[in-house]
Amino acid sequence: MELSRSERIVRALLRLEQFSDFTSEGSELAIHMLTGVVVSPVMHDDDDQGFLILQFPGGPRAEVIGDIYLRLQIAESAAHEIHLDETSKSPIAIRSNELFEQFERKYDL
Repeated sequence: MELSRSERIVRALLRLEQFSDFTSEGSELAIHMLTGVVVSPVMHDDDDQGFLILQFPGGPRAEVIGDIYLRLQIAESAAHEIHLDETSKSPIAIRSNELFEQFERKYDL
């Protein structure tokens, strides 16, 4: 069976490091590990528009345009990569590395 656009977008999200997957009721879902938001495909996606449902922990559900959400998450992933690069000279990367080194020493990591 061919996957809908929504399902393909969820699969793409799962390739980003800020997401983890699980299966519920036969549907593949993505969990945003920084916020706890559960991302699921819109199953009535007959015209293949690629809408997603975001379920916020203990809160509301929102339907979003999957292509835009995917682009935002790709940008977030790229920002994390840049900020965690040990060779980067950006202020955020420098501070991130300093904090990590402090935690390594303090918590024997």
